Amino acid sequence: MPNAKEFLERLKDLVIENRKVVLPVVLVAAILITLGIGVSANRRKQQQEEVQANARPEQAEAGGEGLAVPDVPLEENAYPEINELVMRYYKALEEVNTDELTEIVSPLTDTVLIRFTEWAKHTQSCPAVNIYTKPGPRKDSYIAYVYAEVQIAGYDETVPGLTSFFICKNEAGNYYINMEEEIDKEEADYITAINLQDDVVDLNNKVTAEFNELVQTGSDAAQAFIKVEESITKGIQEALLARQEAEQPEEVVEPEETAGPEEPQVTSVAKKAKAVDVVNMRSSDSEIADKLGKAQIGDTFDVLEEKANGWTKLSDGTKEFFIKSEYLEVISEETTTPQEQETQQPQEEQQTAATNPSLGSNGYVTAKTTVNIRKSASETSERLGTIYMGERLDLVMNQADGWCKVKYQGQTAYVKSEFVE
Repeated sequence: MPNAKEFLERLKDLVIENRKVVLPVVLVAAILITLGIGVSANRRKQQQEEVQANARPEQAEAGGEGLAVPDVPLEENAYPEINELVMRYYKALEEVNTDELTEIVSPLTDTVLIRFTEWAKHTQSCPAVNIYTKPGPRKDSYIAYVYAEVQIAGYDETVPGLTSFFICKNEAGNYYINMEEEIDKEEADYITAINLQDDVVDLNNKVTAEFNELVQTGSDAAQAFIKVEESITKGIQEALLARQEAEQPEEVVEPEETAGPEEPQVTSVAKKAKAVDVVNMRSSDSEIADKLGKAQIGDTFDVLEEKANGWTKLSDGTKEFFIKSEYLEVISEETTTPQEQETQQPQEEQQTAATNPSLGSNGYVTAKTTVNIRKSASETSERLGTIYMGERLDLVMNQADGWCKVKYQGQTAYVKSEFVE
């Protein structure tokens, strides 16, 4: 289970970024279903100091004093409109009613829909719901902390959970659950401050204590609940991968042409770029497009296309995606002719074919199941990431020790040979 330090690190990842701050769906990574996040008064003060100390200098200069955060107590079931909206959401979840979801949630991206349907697979009902609210950062907005007794599919016993929602009012005067993936820094700082207020942390601690008690008494439902989010994340990854493969155009085989006059060779420029900040990878050149992952500072990628609208299309060897050009720096350019592209082979690729032509002879390996990517050829080595069934990695070498040397997010890594084909 996550401890307080791990919770703070996740919280800081959400709220401390330059220019804009990533806000996951319904703030799930900031609060979500609380599993062991007890925080004492002294520890809470230390967290607040750490959040301030880790803020970037340019943020402090640009942000000024930010939005005023009111110190008002949590209100329980105080707003009928908010209660009705939240209950509609849970009813839609129970009935897997995506049509109803379109009237409750905005923006309703494919990722939100997939998460909604994946979560519905694991939950049967929420027989008890209590809604606590604090004023939100926008006019007529609220941060709602929803305490729910969740019944996991296949279990009679319920488990306590706490989820937070950012609820706003649209131009028509109707409330909706705001699932923007990016919000302004001032709003993110405001939400951070609200999340660290005494009564919100106390509510977290209360739910944590109830859940931990179930775990300690050997509750099967509680143990199953711990695995739910991991299963949902895997389901989302697989659904997005399947959709991406389905959208790829079929290969068109052109008829062979008879030999004609030799045409002049045209040179091309192969570029590599590295990320200069932590930034989202998008499925298309838009800030509201689905997230396919997150690039870290120093990660390198192959440049496929530099678009005039300020976005760059890239590849990490396993998938294609878009990143805003302002977060990238071109680190190499190599001009080649078509003949050179056909004849030049990296030394490591030549070794691959010689070592084991039956595995990865096409230049890549495909995961047969969910498998960890390691920094070196050892099960105790640092884990660099995880790939799922059907995902590909560029193969460098199939080693005799049962490991494959691969390319992963611009760096050399290792994966066990038995889990790839």
